[in-house]
Amino acid sequence: MAQFTLQEVITAVNGLCQGCESVTFSTVVTDTRKIVSHSLFVALQGNNFDGHDFLIEAKKAGAIGAIVQKGKGIDDFLCIEVEDTLHAYQDLARFHRQRFSIPVIAITGSSGKTTTKEMLGAVLSSQFNVLKTEKNFNNEIGLPMTLLELTASHEVCIVEMGMRGLGQIEELASIAEPTIGIITNVGTSHIELLGSQEMIAQAKGELIRHLPSTGIAILNEDDVLVKSMSSDVKGKTITYGLEGTSTVRGSHISYKKDGIKFTCKCYDDVFDIFLPMIGVHNVYNALATIAVARVLGVATGKIKKSFSTFTGMAMRQEIIPLDDIVVLNDAYNANPSSMAESIKALGQLERKRKIAMLGDMLELGNYTKEAHEAIGQLLADEGYDMVFTLGNASSFISRITDSLGIPSWHCLNHVDMANAYWPLHKKGDILLVKGSRGLAMEKVITHIQDKYRNNKVSYNE
Repeated sequence: MAQFTLQEVITAVNGLCQGCESVTFSTVVTDTRKIVSHSLFVALQGNNFDGHDFLIEAKKAGAIGAIVQKGKGIDDFLCIEVEDTLHAYQDLARFHRQRFSIPVIAITGSSGKTTTKEMLGAVLSSQFNVLKTEKNFNNEIGLPMTLLELTASHEVCIVEMGMRGLGQIEELASIAEPTIGIITNVGTSHIELLGSQEMIAQAKGELIRHLPSTGIAILNEDDVLVKSMSSDVKGKTITYGLEGTSTVRGSHISYKKDGIKFTCKCYDDVFDIFLPMIGVHNVYNALATIAVARVLGVATGKIKKSFSTFTGMAMRQEIIPLDDIVVLNDAYNANPSSMAESIKALGQLERKRKIAMLGDMLELGNYTKEAHEAIGQLLADEGYDMVFTLGNASSFISRITDSLGIPSWHCLNHVDMANAYWPLHKKGDILLVKGSRGLAMEKVITHIQDKYRNNKVSYNE
């Protein structure tokens, strides 16, 4: 945990503290439930909460001081006053990050950043003590929270960077000061806010433009918008991909029932990788990981072993066997790129019928109808047997698939979707369940599991 003297905090956040005694804070927290003795509490403000309402509670829980907005301190409690508590929290995280000279690896992209982060964590942990972003803490609050977990025992730090508009990646990069930056791809997520893929690329590229002259950019050469970012690199560029002449290149991809096997050429080294996941997009994630691992001196044997036992994350292409059917739970989130990747990836698994259970892809603005119709066409191109949809926008999917002769159902809710499928299920079915986070599509899987528990299964052969 990050420790600070009072003077260090005042210096880092440009704060004011009248008549304060000399103290040392044991850690920094924004949640009173996580307070331990001698904590520094940061009173963040949001749309639905105000940390200043919890100052008395923070004091009672063991905090010995707080960072507060000017004029909002309380009596008999050490309060460091600032203009903006969120900015102060970020400044404190930057101050702490600057205490360490370790590699800091930042990852962004329209899809694949969380899986790449987890792969990197698994591979680099074979040689280093690694700190990485937990869950989806990849925003202006979550990233500082990660950096403040740095200790002298850590040898590498991996941070994920999300964004919803221009300037946000730049803000995160200025806090984390990464030494290595990975761009996975540029898709159409958040196009409602940014207007075009080119503007999304501009936003993602803020990471590359923020790398120092000693930094290293890891770029997906097969994505033309990512490849073009090489002109903004002040330091070294390493490319990865399946086409062209990438520095780290994958080839000879073969799909097994339990994963993917491919050959990797990294500089002059050639070796085979087995990855217990599905989808060619995960080969790209693995190649980005290999690029970083080799830069940091991880041996090929450790890389291969780490990939062979990689388990991924829940609700991200998680394979769930249910008696004689299989569910691919990819319900964590969705955008046009990741939806297309999962639809194509399902064909890897050896089953009789491919069935899609899809929710809306959100935040697409004027692109909503076009994007969902394109998914409907892709489902037909990939030979899906049935399609179930949920949400307003996803109706465009089922209209297209229905018009192309694929049995399709547009459902009212999660229970309705499970009920619509249940009388039609057959032994050997494989189901793709995916949608934006707001649709919580994993609830469909829960209802199907309930049917297995409460019904004696009689398959329609």
